[in-house]
Amino acid sequence: SSLEELFNQQQPQDENAPRRGPRNPQPIQSEGSGFIVRPDGFIYTNFHVVEGADAINVKLKDGREFKAKTVGTDEKTDIAVIKIDAANLPVAQFANSDDVRVGQFAFAIGAPFKLDYTFTYGVISGKGRSKLIASGGYSISDYLQTDASINPGNSGGPLCDIDGKVVGMNTLINGLNRGLGFAIPSNLTNEIGQQLITGHKILRPWLGIRIESLGDDPSIRDLFKGLDKGVVVRTIEADAPAYKSELRPFDVITQVDGAAVTTDTQLQREILKKKIGQSVELTVWRKGQTMKIAVTTGELPNDISQASNEIKPQVPSKPEESTNKFGLQVQELTKEMALRMKLGVTEG
Repeated sequence: SSLEELFNQQQPQDENAPRRGPRNPQPIQSEGSGFIVRPDGFIYTNFHVVEGADAINVKLKDGREFKAKTVGTDEKTDIAVIKIDAANLPVAQFANSDDVRVGQFAFAIGAPFKLDYTFTYGVISGKGRSKLIASGGYSISDYLQTDASINPGNSGGPLCDIDGKVVGMNTLINGLNRGLGFAIPSNLTNEIGQQLITGHKILRPWLGIRIESLGDDPSIRDLFKGLDKGVVVRTIEADAPAYKSELRPFDVITQVDGAAVTTDTQLQREILKKKIGQSVELTVWRKGQTMKIAVTTGELPNDISQASNEIKPQVPSKPEESTNKFGLQVQELTKEMALRMKLGVTEG
C-alpha cells in the first residue's frame, strides 16, 4: 500500500475526484485549497484535490471566481499545478524549508469553497517524517509535522512561518490522530511545481528492489552476523533494473557510489539523485564478503505492481487472480541457512 493508495482509501467523501456511480448520478465535488505562485495565475495544490476532475473552479480571496485548467501533476508527491487566466495576482513568498526548526510557529491557511477562510496555528512538531504508513512503500517526501489543524478544506493550502512565508503545502493524510498534520516541504513543492510549470513530466530513477533497514526485522538479524548497518534487499521486482544485475535478495547494501547508506530512506534518496539510465555502483555485503555490484537505473513506473506483472513470454500464464503481484528470485536452501533461520526443514 503506497501513499497514493492511502489517499484513495481514506479520503473523506468530499475530497474524492468527481465520480458518478449508479447510486449518485450527481458528480462528486472535491474541495481543497491552493496558493498562487505566479502573478499570471499559476497555483499549487494537492494532486488528490484535482485528480480526475472534469472541471476546476477557483475562488480567490477577493471573491472572484475562475475556471482553471491542470498544468501538470505528480502523483508520487501529491503535488499539482493548475492555472487560471488572470494577471497581477498577489503571490505567495517561499521560505527555505531546510531552515525550518522544530518548535517554530506554523500557520495553516485554507478555504473550503462553501466556507470562508480557515486559519489554524500551532508549531512545527517534527521534520523529516518519511514513513507515515508502515508499507515499505515508496515515499519521496520528508514531511513536516505540525499540530496546526489540517482538515479537508486546507489540504493543498500553505503552511506558513511567522513571517507569512510558505514552509510547506498542507496534505491531508487522513486516518491519523488529531494533532498530527503533515505538509510537503516548500523546497520540494517548489522544485516539483517549477518542473510542472515548464511542462516537464516528473521522471524518477528506480532500481526495483524492496528494501528495509538492517535491524528493522529481528527475525532475519541472525543472517547478518558481523554487520550492524546497511539496507537489506528483501525482494527484487521481476524485469526491474536490479533483476538484470548481480544483486540478490538478502544482500545488504552499505554504499551507493561510495556514499554510505544505513537506512532504506537514505538509499532511496541516493538513488533519486541519479539520472535514469545511469550506472550506479552498490557496495554489497553477502555472506561475510563485500563486493561491488553495478546496477543501471530505470524509470520509476507509475504503478509499481503493474511493472512486475509483465510475465515473461516463456512462463505459462496463470489465471489472473492467482498471479503473484511481485517478481521473485529464488535460491536453494542450504543447511546452514536453514539452521540460521530455524526453519525445521533442511531442503527447499
